[in-house]
Amino acid sequence: MLLKEARSVLGRAAAAEAMLAEFGELKRGTLRVVASQTIAAYWLPQILAAFHNRYPSLSVELAIGNTEQAAARVHDGEADLGIVEGEVDDPALAHWPIGQDSLMLVQSVPFTETKIDAAWLRRARWVGREQGSGTRSTLDRHLRALGVDPSTLDVALVLPSNESVRTAVEAGAGVAVLSSLVVAPAIKAGTLHNAPIEFQPRPFFGLRHKERYRTRAADALLEMIGAQR
Repeated sequence: MLLKEARSVLGRAAAAEAMLAEFGELKRGTLRVVASQTIAAYWLPQILAAFHNRYPSLSVELAIGNTEQAAARVHDGEADLGIVEGEVDDPALAHWPIGQDSLMLVQSVPFTETKIDAAWLRRARWVGREQGSGTRSTLDRHLRALGVDPSTLDVALVLPSNESVRTAVEAGAGVAVLSSLVVAPAIKAGTLHNAPIEFQPRPFFGLRHKERYRTRAADALLEMIGAQR
């Protein structure tokens, strides 16, 4: 409890410091962003590079965690802005769609099936992400919509990053569902193959604390993201 209160105090202090720094018309200061793994590694870097070119005197601190960890950092004031893959149930946080990607079911050998159904998904051996991952929560929703209980799957490995899941699948450990951003190079190289099944587009969500100061630097980044949608 004391640790949580201390983090909250530090978060408010950092927000106050950022507010004072912003009187320089976005010519100085630090923007603190936290993003979940797929976004931080594959979707956000080009945007941050363009942001730096436009505001070269602003520094950006990017922290990476799964969706639950990112939400906690925004809640505690350790980040001005969060961008995550999964939905967040925290009444203190504003939560809105900001982008999207698509998910693919992949394995190391070509799929011989012309259709992937619920029975096939139940028989498969899986490699998955950890609890709290946006990829995992999105996959679980898709599976339930197909009539598959995620808890009944044959899960061989649970791994903490997209890269570790992809590498394990490439080595033949099982099948996985990952972002198209993560698997596209491997599919092109022929080390992974995607299944004949389509998933609904997966939204990315922006996160902000409803009661904390809205930094102009965060607003500027959001405007840049909005212009690219």
